[in-house]
Amino acid sequence: MYQHSSERLEEITDVEKRTVYEGFDPSADSLHVGNLMGMLVLRRILEAGHNVILLVGGGTGMIGDPSGKSEERVLLDADTIAANAAAIAEQAKNLFSSNNFRVVDNADWLKSVNLIEFLRDVGKHVSVNAMMQRDAVRERLEHREQGISYTEFSYMLLQAYDFLHLHKEYGCDWQHGSSDQWGNIVSGIDLIRREAGAVVYGTTHGLLINKATGKKFGKTEEGTVWLNPKKTSIFDFYQFWLNTEDETVKEYLLKMTMLGAPEIGAAMELHARDPKERHAQKLLAREVTALVHGVDEAEKSEVVSQVLFGDVPLVSLSEDALTRLRETAPTHEVKDGALVINVLIDSKLASSKREAREFIAKNAVELNGVPITDLERALVGEDFHQGCALLKRGKRSVCVLVRV
Repeated sequence: MYQHSSERLEEITDVEKRTVYEGFDPSADSLHVGNLMGMLVLRRILEAGHNVILLVGGGTGMIGDPSGKSEERVLLDADTIAANAAAIAEQAKNLFSSNNFRVVDNADWLKSVNLIEFLRDVGKHVSVNAMMQRDAVRERLEHREQGISYTEFSYMLLQAYDFLHLHKEYGCDWQHGSSDQWGNIVSGIDLIRREAGAVVYGTTHGLLINKATGKKFGKTEEGTVWLNPKKTSIFDFYQFWLNTEDETVKEYLLKMTMLGAPEIGAAMELHARDPKERHAQKLLAREVTALVHGVDEAEKSEVVSQVLFGDVPLVSLSEDALTRLRETAPTHEVKDGALVINVLIDSKLASSKREAREFIAKNAVELNGVPITDLERALVGEDFHQGCALLKRGKRSVCVLVRV
């Protein structure tokens, strides 16, 4: 855990059973890789024997959490929020690999809250001075051009009220979230102590950070990787993890998979012996893709990746894998008799005939893993496996040729 409200973390975790909740913002119809870490923390808590509540913020989602945001969110309508919330709940069921948890939507109680009663029963327990000191609020106030609306400013009270409601309704005594939620979590702990006289707890995990850019992976940051295959293809999802830098791969194995320390240690030892083989990255990509999309899909993506960038021959692919290859890799339609030198240009693997000749002269061009040395080499029927051939220039530039 990154932060915890008790002096010792064991005071929270090492008891027979607690009821923990974490909330997710339904501003999109899918979770993303930044959410995945929190989901796996909840799964581990669930498997340790605690009760888990997944809160989908159908109510607070209509307000927008200012945490980690430099400007006001675009507010969504109720129907969109409801559809997004339902989609996220389905993803959660898959990630937990269990139905032994509760899904709630805070719209069920927030929509019926009476404003006067809310201000009297909740607002009187929350200090504006303390709210102003929360990082999410303070950072927005320091940037006068963005500022913060009263709508977003009130979000902290609503999340605190969620914790209070779940405490009263289900005996919830533990809220977990990402580290940018710490201020909101503490507000809920304080509210329950003041209003109900009870001791409850909070924990956070650190944000998933792209060390190359210094930014977190989120829905509004460039390069978002979604768990929904319609938003991020399964192959692209697999490649995202496969392309992890050496300095972060161990961290991702620890945080983004369900693997134990011995397995991760063994993978890192293999990686240290031969970094070029990328043992750790391959394990990471396989495990995370299997968690999110299933073992079969992970294996298909692994095989396709090995064909494109490894030593697995195209002829080894099944019909399903070939379909995946055509759907995910760069493709170019060709006819029998087309000269390879022209196909290099048409497929964007070379910018001109002069450059194509240079690539061929340097043995940098391969067709189905075989170097091309003849400038007059033409494509023939035997070059294709179920209508596909693989043209590669160098190690990372590749195109699937589709016979027409």
